Amino acid sequence: MFGTADERARRHRSVLAAVLIVLLLVGSAFGILGASVAPARAPTTRLAAEGAFTVSLSFAPNPVPAGTQTQISLSFTSGGSSPFTVWVNGSAPGCAPPTQPFTTPNYTNNFPCTPSSSGSYNVYIDAIDSSGYKTSTSNTLTVSTGNGGCTSNCGGSGSGNGSGSGGFAIPDSLVATMFMFVMIFFAGLFALAGGVIAMAVLISRRLRQLTEAMKPPEQAPPESKPPS
Repeated sequence: MFGTADERARRHRSVLAAVLIVLLLVGSAFGILGASVAPARAPTTRLAAEGAFTVSLSFAPNPVPAGTQTQISLSFTSGGSSPFTVWVNGSAPGCAPPTQPFTTPNYTNNFPCTPSSSGSYNVYIDAIDSSGYKTSTSNTLTVSTGNGGCTSNCGGSGSGNGSGSGGFAIPDSLVATMFMFVMIFFAGLFALAGGVIAMAVLISRRLRQLTEAMKPPEQAPPESKPPS
């Protein structure tokens, strides 16, 4: 009887070892998958971190008489990611953008405008690219008195309200990497929980078998004889 119990114990130990090996293989597979995905995403994240860009602003002609058209040139360096969101502050009357802010997919932009009031206008630009990086620049537009034009900011200041804040965005590659690591963590957690449950079940069965094996054999009841 004890030999049979030992054989059963060896079988259960073999089953337990096989279950643990399977769980370790599953956890290792998820770890290898996460390690192979993360390095593939890393170069994109580094390129985004190096994506600083600049913006330039110019007017031609400058100075310009009031009531005369001038050309606004706005350009971004190749380090930025299109499209660009732009805020314009301090623009001359007649040269303010139609919307504030406005968005452009182009790295070079030319806009004609006709300033309506004379004066010196310090035009300030805030720009954010699609990756969330911010840059700014400024330039002065001088508007002289035109033929019969007004002489003292007759059309108002024409300033905008764009603040250019909120220029932070999590790159898509970082979101994907974080999601993969969360999946790996939960997979390992489930594998560990399954291994603990399997071990508890096997130990419980083993204890019951040992208890049954250690019970003394039941004695047969005494034979009853008729009275002599």
